[in-house]
Amino acid sequence: MMSETELLMEQAYTEKVQQLLLTAIANSSDNSRDHIASIKQLMADAWDELRLKPTALSEQDMQQLAGEVDRYLARKALNDNLIKRYEQMLKNPFFARVDFCEEGRNETEKIVIGLYSLKGPGDELLVHDWRAPVCSLYYDEMPGPVHYESPSGQIRGVMSLKRQYKMEDGRLKYYVNTDVSIEDEVLLDILSGATQRRIRQIVSTIQTEQNRAIRFKNEKLLSVVGSAGSGKTSVAMHRIAYLMYRYRDKLEAARMLIISPSNSFSEYISNVLPELGEENVTAVTLSKLMDDILPGKLEKPLNQNEVLLRPESQLRRLSVRLKSGLEFMQQVESFCEEYARTGPVFRDVLLDDRLLASAEELERMYRKDFSGLKCAERIERIHTVLDSRLSRWEVSLFKQYREQLMPRYRGKDLEVASRFAVSHRLSPLRKQIREMLNISAAELYVNCLKGMPGELVQCARENAKAGIVWWEDAGGMALMMLLMGFANPDKAIRHLVMDEAQDHSACTLRMLKAYYPYANVTLLGDPKQRTTPGMPMLDVGMWNKCFDRPAAPCLTLSRCYRSTLGITRLCNAILPDQEQVVPFGREGALPEMKELSDEAILDAVSTLVKEGFGSIAVITRTLEQADRVSRFVPRAHLLDGSDEDILSDPGDISVGGYQLMKGLEFDAVVVAWPYAKLTDGERRRLYTACSRALHRLYVLADGKLLSELGIIL
Repeated sequence: MMSETELLMEQAYTEKVQQLLLTAIANSSDNSRDHIASIKQLMADAWDELRLKPTALSEQDMQQLAGEVDRYLARKALNDNLIKRYEQMLKNPFFARVDFCEEGRNETEKIVIGLYSLKGPGDELLVHDWRAPVCSLYYDEMPGPVHYESPSGQIRGVMSLKRQYKMEDGRLKYYVNTDVSIEDEVLLDILSGATQRRIRQIVSTIQTEQNRAIRFKNEKLLSVVGSAGSGKTSVAMHRIAYLMYRYRDKLEAARMLIISPSNSFSEYISNVLPELGEENVTAVTLSKLMDDILPGKLEKPLNQNEVLLRPESQLRRLSVRLKSGLEFMQQVESFCEEYARTGPVFRDVLLDDRLLASAEELERMYRKDFSGLKCAERIERIHTVLDSRLSRWEVSLFKQYREQLMPRYRGKDLEVASRFAVSHRLSPLRKQIREMLNISAAELYVNCLKGMPGELVQCARENAKAGIVWWEDAGGMALMMLLMGFANPDKAIRHLVMDEAQDHSACTLRMLKAYYPYANVTLLGDPKQRTTPGMPMLDVGMWNKCFDRPAAPCLTLSRCYRSTLGITRLCNAILPDQEQVVPFGREGALPEMKELSDEAILDAVSTLVKEGFGSIAVITRTLEQADRVSRFVPRAHLLDGSDEDILSDPGDISVGGYQLMKGLEFDAVVVAWPYAKLTDGERRRLYTACSRALHRLYVLADGKLLSELGIIL
């Protein structure tokens, strides 16, 4: 029960903090202006000196001046950043409090928790940054004997109070004392509101299981598994912010990378780190990354998915199944090891009866002389040796041809004619070297497929000739190129975060290990959303094997916080029996299920617009269907997976295939689903689409499909 006297005290504390924030903003603003003034004065003084005497400032003086300007600019940037933080805190100065008495001490410490730390007079911490070790007590413990991990070791003591605050525009509305991790009343209050166009920070409602994943030590590999709406993406972003706070001397934004499922998803997460006071981390799609590594024209994963959904694409689904698992990854690695041992097929390099290099000599160079290098480097060294010998031949031949042609040519014409004759004479030799040493990654990859069905090997051979790479081949081919040295790793990245990791093959994950050799990795995914046709069900233990970390921890986020109870129950009814989602208690309107038609789509969208939902999406089974629907739905914004793909503007209706909607959420969703054979994979695809909805859901499906689902709401 909230005490009126206690509430007044807490409101007084809130006002004290806000006054300090206003003072800090004013001081930082003054400091920022002073730094600009100092820079202007420095430049004015330098200009005055140069006007009087152009040579007054030496190169060393100019460097010193530039250094001073840079220092003032850095101080200004620091103050500007503080201003942004303090202005953000004015709206929500803090959100929680714990009272803690450390073992062996008599004084109880009042720990007020907010987005950032704030010191008062005498360096007293009035607000603690949520990432500080002691703040984990709020997320993980209940009043009573407690402990937390600090850099100096485990700290034990007693928590006598755990309190949450509800702020509105900087004013304390109420507080709640609780003996559970996060009081449902506050969390439900937040979840019942409308979603934002972009994901927001959730520091005031982080759950115990989420907090464990966020604060987990900087492991070489950490896997986080959870159903749709369990907060995986939020955990990923808050973990990045925590790691940058905890390991500030080692990790900075430039050394971290997010592998994003789509460009619209990258935009969706773009606000979180700035809200948490950290510089944004680069997000790149795997498709863009593969494009940078691989030769040829790479198939887009969305286009692959579109092909795989067609009933007649049995061969492609077989291709995906055979190339998804650990067995194929090991096959690629074995091929690379064998190629590293034997190399290309070496032949004598000769012109008529004159030998430039014998096959035996080339084999010796590859297998012995340059054996400490990767395959590509060895071949490059051999190329260099042969080029050097050819250069000597060129000099000798040039002299011969010059003498022979001297009666016919003079001056510059003689030089040109002699060089042309040498080039023509050595052309067959250069062709021999090219055919032997210019290795095609695509053709090498065909040799990796030994033992696969002949139709697939033939398709790979045809793709190599045409310069096309199927998406299911991208991971294996990129891995091969990295292992052989035909592509260079990125050694700058120190932490890699991949969301929707369930969508990727073993070869792709192994490729990331090779491409970012010095990076620790956080993988997030939901096996229930592994929806690519042909891919077998995911065993998350595969991730550990891909990164050679058999004992790497895997944390589970067990509850769904996104959807209402009715929507979550429908998702459970759609999923295969063994795969269920644990709902978080939030009531709402029951999902509506109707027969699919264009009129039904328009009616559902019109109803949702009239009901005032801020973000609405129409989710389809295929991109082709999404494109058609976008032509008749008013204010439709088509997500098509292009490089220019962005989130819709307020008031627009997002329309896209289920694959592009992964990781996103909307206030209301209309799922438009034609008939498809109701396999486990199809159930997961439909579940993925339905689980995007927070508050309202229409499932418009083929009548036969609705009957086969047999769902009673």
